[in-house]
Amino acid sequence: MSLVDKVLKTYNTLSKIPILLNAEITSNGTVLKSIWSQRDVEKGKTTKILRVHKLNSMGKNAQSICSVDITDELLRCSSKTGNLIGIIRQYDSKQFLEIWSHDELKMTVDLKSLDLHGDVYTDGEFARLQFSPDETKLLYIAEKKQPKTEPFWKRKQEKPTGKDDKIVKGQEYLYREDWGELFVNKIQSVIVQYDLNKDEVEILSGIPENVFPAKPSYSPDGTHIIGIAYKTHPRKLGLFYSSNRPSTIFKLDFEGNYTEIDLKNKSVKDPRFTPDGKTIIWLQREAGGPHAACMSLVKTAAPLKENSEIDVVIDIVQTEMITANNKPFYGLYYNKFPKKCWTNNGKLVLATYQKNTIQSYIIDLDEKTITQFGDMSDSFIVLGVFNDVLIFNRKNFFKPNILTLGKLKNDITSIEWIEITPQSRIPGLENHVYHYLELFQSTDDDVKTFNVIYVGPQTAAEASVPLIVWPHGGPHSVFINHLSLETALFFKLGYALILINFRGSTGAGQASVDFLPGRVGVSDVSDCVLAVQTTLEKYPWLNKDAVTLVGACYGGFLATHLSGQHPDMFKVVVVRNPVIDIASMSVTCDIPDWCSVVIGSQYTQIGELITQNLVSMRLLSPIQHAHKVKAPTMLQVGSKDLRTPLHQSKEYYTRLKANGVPVIMHLYNDSHLLGSVLNEMDYLINRILFIEEHIKTS
Repeated sequence: MSLVDKVLKTYNTLSKIPILLNAEITSNGTVLKSIWSQRDVEKGKTTKILRVHKLNSMGKNAQSICSVDITDELLRCSSKTGNLIGIIRQYDSKQFLEIWSHDELKMTVDLKSLDLHGDVYTDGEFARLQFSPDETKLLYIAEKKQPKTEPFWKRKQEKPTGKDDKIVKGQEYLYREDWGELFVNKIQSVIVQYDLNKDEVEILSGIPENVFPAKPSYSPDGTHIIGIAYKTHPRKLGLFYSSNRPSTIFKLDFEGNYTEIDLKNKSVKDPRFTPDGKTIIWLQREAGGPHAACMSLVKTAAPLKENSEIDVVIDIVQTEMITANNKPFYGLYYNKFPKKCWTNNGKLVLATYQKNTIQSYIIDLDEKTITQFGDMSDSFIVLGVFNDVLIFNRKNFFKPNILTLGKLKNDITSIEWIEITPQSRIPGLENHVYHYLELFQSTDDDVKTFNVIYVGPQTAAEASVPLIVWPHGGPHSVFINHLSLETALFFKLGYALILINFRGSTGAGQASVDFLPGRVGVSDVSDCVLAVQTTLEKYPWLNKDAVTLVGACYGGFLATHLSGQHPDMFKVVVVRNPVIDIASMSVTCDIPDWCSVVIGSQYTQIGELITQNLVSMRLLSPIQHAHKVKAPTMLQVGSKDLRTPLHQSKEYYTRLKANGVPVIMHLYNDSHLLGSVLNEMDYLINRILFIEEHIKTS
């Protein structure tokens, strides 16, 4: 079998492994519905699947009933009693609202034909689909309908009857800002309510013009809604992967009376009512600064007022705190709660990044205590709760996602876990292990430790295993223990990996996040070098002459820095949509504030330009070291990328080529993530072939 055939066969096998997205228990606890995604290479898209299990005795002997393709569903929600299901569905480029009851379709609304608003928002940042408490209305959020425009001069035939829509002349080229990468064309949102009894759709009034509403929710008594009010002055900055955008919590009643709480320079996420309707909770942090950071859980009394008093339940963790069950805890980093997040006695369940994993917790809002579920070396993500039956997704590098249930007891450490889907290890990885390594820098820095995950063979012949060195993107992000197609492909083809959570990563305390700005290209590079040296020494089967650098976005920033600063340490480099030149990126990308923050400066467009900032950005960029690169390099770039624009990679490509470095670039008609199935398949397979070619010839 040729190398191409081997890689393609391995890819096809791994691409068929489904990924658990969400789950809920319905029908008075007797039915478990879970939603999974699966790549379909033949169709060139991702298929979404609804699996239904019948539950007996809290999940024991759960019976699989059916699986249904729901790829055309964009949003789905259940009413409080479970009697109704609301669905936003895409069909023939049109969006439809459907109401189902007891497996019967009760109502379909062609939203496009109404011509009241633009597309319904279905993303995880803005969208919400929710029934009112009395189950007579349905709430969602959509793009505001823009006025029709035409040139100043356009010959028209007079219509004998009828009335034209209002048309604005001469504004067809007016610039309107959107929210950048992945949120292109999201210009202004509106809150929409569908009345089931009247079969009417209306746009709720009262939202100020300078506010972009998101995540609306009904109050438990149905008298008003709350949501997030994003501030859009002076501009919208890219929101994808960014938890730092100025925002607050608003209240809106159905007479158009609008109130927002006066939060000073805060960014907020996912406001929710407690089940009794007396309290509102949300996550918040300071606006600005690093794009991802530790958040605090706060609460206030309902109904919301402009001067409502804020009470902190779980504060931002600088380094570490201890949970009620004596476990180390490093803070809250998830930006949302599970869809159903309340236990019978009003306690909150949630999940969050914790160093090398995701872990799940239960929080008592009154006692302000947090308790960890279980003691997992895997990632353990709570998806929801129903009558104190918890639903989890258990993740591991070597196993498909495991849908798991647990019955909540007074002593949560004695929970009995029941796996609904089988726990099966991927064939061929029986000899593989993962190790969490905590490394220490011998410096005078305030933050000295960081984490590395080794994933690969637990033994092999000396110097026989090629190594992939992989720093994560962000930079304020984290690698966690879970099965991914990218990493599994390397495992299956005989590589070991080190996944580097350098200082600046999330999940390890806010002090780690705050440490990196101003030190980019220096401390993080030093951490990566220490990680490589430590693992090569610790695992003698790793081949120090076959070390490859891989990275995307900021991971590409570090990979290209490393290949320039340490040209003899690495044999091959493959980067996807890398950050190459912060200075040029600062005036072309959707997150120019990021470019200031990472060099330790403050972003502003007020007043005179600070030329020295541009100089600092250039000096801290990989482009400074391009002339020293020796390793063959592959660039994989999206032509529609607004986050790390194409021009950077083109400049790097031509500079390496001019300096005699073997370099190739693949250009995809895609955005930052290169997220389409066919593009992903192409860049993953080409990545392996390029590495194999140059590892063997080096």
